[in-house]
Amino acid sequence: MEWSKKRKELPDYIKRKNYHMALFISFAIGFEGLVMIFIALKDSNLPVIISTVLYSSLMFITFFHILITKKLRFFYVSGCLMVIALTVWFLYSGGTKGFGIIWLLVIPLFTIYLMPYRGFILLNTIVLILFVLAMWGPFISKGLVYPFSNVFRTRLPLVYLFEYIFAFFLKHRINQTEHELVEQKDLLSKEINQAALIQKTFYKQKCTAFNGWEVAYMCLPMAGVTGDLYDIYSEKETDAAAGEKGRLKGLGLYDISGHGISSGIITLLAKNLISQEFYENEKLGIVDMMNKINDRVIVEKGDIENYITGILVRVRNPESDNSAELEFVNAGHQAPILYHKKTDSLEILKNSADSRGAIGLSAIKSNYIEKKIHMEAGDQLILYTDGITDCVGPNKKELTLQGFADILIENISKPVEQQVQDILTQVSAFKAEEPAKDDMTLLIMRYTGN
Repeated sequence: MEWSKKRKELPDYIKRKNYHMALFISFAIGFEGLVMIFIALKDSNLPVIISTVLYSSLMFITFFHILITKKLRFFYVSGCLMVIALTVWFLYSGGTKGFGIIWLLVIPLFTIYLMPYRGFILLNTIVLILFVLAMWGPFISKGLVYPFSNVFRTRLPLVYLFEYIFAFFLKHRINQTEHELVEQKDLLSKEINQAALIQKTFYKQKCTAFNGWEVAYMCLPMAGVTGDLYDIYSEKETDAAAGEKGRLKGLGLYDISGHGISSGIITLLAKNLISQEFYENEKLGIVDMMNKINDRVIVEKGDIENYITGILVRVRNPESDNSAELEFVNAGHQAPILYHKKTDSLEILKNSADSRGAIGLSAIKSNYIEKKIHMEAGDQLILYTDGITDCVGPNKKELTLQGFADILIENISKPVEQQVQDILTQVSAFKAEEPAKDDMTLLIMRYTGN
């Protein structure tokens, strides 16, 4: 087929499907063989016992080979050998009261998943040729084939041919569908990569060092485009070459509900309008500022169902008596963590019981509560998304807030840039090979003093 020449390598999710299917088939046939051995023992049918032991053993060997090597080539070879051997045995012995006929007539349908496309065609063609030669050739008269009736000899190759044709079209359609899925997946991956590139460019922050503050952040998207949003608000950008630092006014970390491109688009919308509202309403209290942000998000996103949880932080007094004061509003987000340098301890800044509402939920009347933080030199404020604390390891155990806090303590004395890298590296190590269920974003701000 023309399309099969251009067919790309199967993606991982189809390979995993084929791997599990091969495991199931090889084990099922091996186990069926064991059952048939016990039945044949009752009948004292030695030829059937020997043939069944052989193919059952071959299938169990195949099962363990797949399990250990994770490769399917031996399965394809052993499957073909088993089918051809059973076909030859049936033509020679006549089967066992019709059960052999049932097995052979389901070969075309059975091998749709047993064999890859070319192997399927080759195997079924060989079986069909064996039927034609055995039933319509001179082998019966020479005693090389079981003496089937004339009606059976006439019909069996035709029945098999019809089943082969039917199975061929099914196999062809399955391969076309897989090919189309590969193309669609490639196209979607390109679009996601392009969207991720645009998003990264839009997210790019030039300021990480400020007068009195060090800020570091990192985002590990679940799938290219992230639904997490971080932003830094400053008086002017840092000019590293000139050694010039700007004044930090605030920052925010937000998590858009849902995943994929739709939530990624919402992050771009949210970043723009939250930034506008922050700078345009600096004279307002932070609760009034958040109310304006909420109202704006509700209007701008229209009927889109996504909502936002987040924390908005504002620096209020960064230059008095070598201490700083922050104020923040938590709109349904994970509780931030405050590290106290003096006591070398972590404090979970839980939200007030009266606090209510995320951002962008028109059906819920929000009630944001302002909280203030006093910070001294060396203190740090840690913001994070639930993709970190909710990540699951190979043992299906969640990291949890306690596990995250333990990782924080291990790295808290490092420079903030190194902290975020090492912390997320340890979180990823905890997760190991388990697929991510959400984006993971970490933002740390450390007060360095005047």
